[in-house]
Amino acid sequence: MFKSIQWKMVIIYFLLILLAMQVISVYLLRSLEQYHLNSLSSFLNKQAQLISGFLERYLKEPYDNEHISDLLRELGFEIKEIYVLDPTGSVISTSSPDISRIGKRMLSNEITKAMVGEVGEDIRLDPTTNERLKYMAFPVESGGKVVGILYMVASLEKIYETLRDIKEILLGATILALVITGFLGFALARTITGPIQEVTSKAASLARGDFDQKIEVKSSDEIGQLTEMFNYLTLRLKDTLGEISNEKSKVEAILTYMADGVVAINNTGEIIHINPRAMEMLGVSSEAIGKKFTQVFSEEFKGITLKELFEKNSEHGREIVLELKSSVLRAHFAYFKNEKGNITGVVIVIRDITEEEKLERMRKEFVANVSHEIKTPITTIKSYAETLMEGALSDREISQRFLSVIIKEADRMSRLVSDLLQLSRLDYQKNRWVKEPISLVKIVEDVITKLAVTIKQKNMEVYQTFEDGFPMILGDRDRIEQVILNVIGNAVKYTPEGGRIGIKGSSENRRAVLSISDNGIGIPKEDLPRVFERFYRVDKARSRDLGGTGLGLSIAKQIIEAHDGTIVIDSRYGEGTTVTITLPAYL
Repeated sequence: MFKSIQWKMVIIYFLLILLAMQVISVYLLRSLEQYHLNSLSSFLNKQAQLISGFLERYLKEPYDNEHISDLLRELGFEIKEIYVLDPTGSVISTSSPDISRIGKRMLSNEITKAMVGEVGEDIRLDPTTNERLKYMAFPVESGGKVVGILYMVASLEKIYETLRDIKEILLGATILALVITGFLGFALARTITGPIQEVTSKAASLARGDFDQKIEVKSSDEIGQLTEMFNYLTLRLKDTLGEISNEKSKVEAILTYMADGVVAINNTGEIIHINPRAMEMLGVSSEAIGKKFTQVFSEEFKGITLKELFEKNSEHGREIVLELKSSVLRAHFAYFKNEKGNITGVVIVIRDITEEEKLERMRKEFVANVSHEIKTPITTIKSYAETLMEGALSDREISQRFLSVIIKEADRMSRLVSDLLQLSRLDYQKNRWVKEPISLVKIVEDVITKLAVTIKQKNMEVYQTFEDGFPMILGDRDRIEQVILNVIGNAVKYTPEGGRIGIKGSSENRRAVLSISDNGIGIPKEDLPRVFERFYRVDKARSRDLGGTGLGLSIAKQIIEAHDGTIVIDSRYGEGTTVTITLPAYL
């Protein structure tokens, strides 16, 4: 209901009147309050001047209390209480029947001001009756000296009772004004919204396809102009419907492929649309719109002429692959037609397949690498077995050596198959993780123990430095140990005799950081981005001689990432390598 313009107008009028009445009420009440308070202050001033004139002759020691009391009762009958104080603030006399305060000192801000010859006044609540009172202290002077203080207390309750009565009157007036405004606003809004509702009803019929709609023009104001424009629109809509039908197929073709790069060309070869994604992929700007396709994309679409774009045998669309400097794109040609079925333009939908091509290349390399890694030990096993069958088996020394080679190559194939199976499980998230709180310090110690023989044979030094409070982690102990064994094993393997390996543990932002550094052969800068690729080796011949499968770091990376961690390699060729593993701390 409140979405209607009619009700919105009524509510606006209602709120305007309410706001106006509230502003008037607040202003009026504050003005009346200030007026009454000023009037009371003026009255008290006059009374104080009158009484102080009479008091001056009585304020000489010894004080004539009886005459002062009579004077206060005669002149201060309209004031709640009047006290006469000496210059030190002690009560000399009072208009109140309660004379217990005579002789006692009264101190307040207004009395303090009166002691120095200034008129002091204040408004406070009586703590016992919660009555609002006006306090005024008036100095009584003689010969330029303060000889006494006239202290008057007046009630303000009558003033605020009057203001409350005025508030009730204003509230009633506001309610009456709002009721009247509601009726008048509703009637006024009806005169405006009535024609609009009629236009809306006719427009709904127009939307359903009934174009024989006409509204009677009843006025020459804005509503009348709206009615005339609606009638004109109805006539124009019939004429333009055919044009909209021709443009519809173009718009639909463009919108269908907006997810990728889109270039639309008319039948004269001019570019009529190019979306931002296409601009980004093809390296052009919006200034290309209106120019010839063959001129703008002479390099990207080599060999494609305007005639070829509209060939009869390609009217159902075709695809081509564009190989640019830094990307590979697939372009799909779609054609839009007019009502007669003639091709009137081409929409080229462009998709970036750089990553797809990269993955396909990696897949082919992976298959080739796997084939090569398996073929090499099979060839070795086959050749050695054939040699044994041809008579070498009778020579015990030769047969033992050949069988040792066969077993070694079989173990190599077994490691390769195991690594491939583990990678497959990691890829398809079929690994079963047994996560528990574990100590990286203990794992490092176990790994060094396992490699102790090799470390001793190569006369290497291993240093460990773990900061105090180095945190534990939550992870699969066997898999984390596999990663650390691979990293430290690589450090031992690729560091020459007499080398050094440093292991450092620290914590940073609630994460455990383990760094393993060596002063080995290092990794060339151009090879660093690819060290985590499967079967990638920096020195292929040397890696195979040392027994590696080329899958260790790939497996390590996936294990660490499965634990929400990171593994980073920093290396300088000929100087050494640092591997940094970061894992969430177990808190």
